[in-house]
Amino acid sequence: MDGLVGNRVPEDVPGGCTRPVFRIPPGAGAEQIGSIGTRAKAVLVFGPDASADDVAATLDALPETAYSAIVQTTRASLAGFQRLIDDDRLFYLACGELPPRELDALIDGALGERHAGATLDRYVGAASLRRIALAQSVVELTNALRGAAAAAVAAEGTRCVLFDGERGTLWVPNESPSESPAAGLAGFIFRTGATVCLPHLGGDARFDRDLDHPGGDAADRFLGVPVCADSKVVAVLAAMRPSHALPFEPLDVAAMEALAAHASPYAAAWLDDAPDPSGPFRRRALRAVEQPPGAASEPLHLDSAWMRRATWLFFATLLALLAAFVALKEFF
Repeated sequence: MDGLVGNRVPEDVPGGCTRPVFRIPPGAGAEQIGSIGTRAKAVLVFGPDASADDVAATLDALPETAYSAIVQTTRASLAGFQRLIDDDRLFYLACGELPPRELDALIDGALGERHAGATLDRYVGAASLRRIALAQSVVELTNALRGAAAAAVAAEGTRCVLFDGERGTLWVPNESPSESPAAGLAGFIFRTGATVCLPHLGGDARFDRDLDHPGGDAADRFLGVPVCADSKVVAVLAAMRPSHALPFEPLDVAAMEALAAHASPYAAAWLDDAPDPSGPFRRRALRAVEQPPGAASEPLHLDSAWMRRATWLFFATLLALLAAFVALKEFF
């Protein structure tokens, strides 16, 4: 967007294409504005200190262009835009400068490029997904999930709280004490299976510092989602931002929930790995089969109880055959 100031060229996008998105500087000349009028459709971005008179003059100079005007102005100037609002000439009017992510969302909306929701590959790289798939221990898995969560929602702090089914407690790898699921935001998420998004941790009746954010600031922002397997919550994945950062948004919630859904079979494999009563194979192998196509990047690994004894059975059979051969040789 910064390249649009002054030269009035469309916005560059990946793939060598351009989009008709123009940032209009204060006091743009008629010649500059006229170059936009050659287009059938344009998205015009004014501000952050746009005046109502300048915006109206620019729009009046584009009678043949179907435009969507996004205006960023000051609170003191809001009243001057009422006529443009009443005449339905503005796509959106913001009081102050919008963060890049919010401005991009408005531009996408004006261009008809709305996204139905968060997709995992948009927020988490292939390397992070591979770390989750190749985790060889609970610690490796939780570290991979925390790294993926930090990347997905630009979090400065993350936490992965696991459920110990044998003891009925919540615990975090490399932390000694276990906690009851009867308290804390992690306990609430575990009990309800609900996502929790808070502008600040402090003041919430469910917040338990020891379980939810040890050593952290109570003013931090919080987003926590359940990781489920077989309709049961097996872990809670949480992300935190400092109070001076932007609050978590619906897209952040969608990204975290998508990550939790992707992590479900891997978490289940490590947290509930008892043999399946209907057959010899362990739940880890069966859950891998149940994954949707493309959900895992690695081939299926079968891990049955009897296969671990196959080597010993082979050598025992070989020794028995050798003993029988020796005995027959002596007999004859």
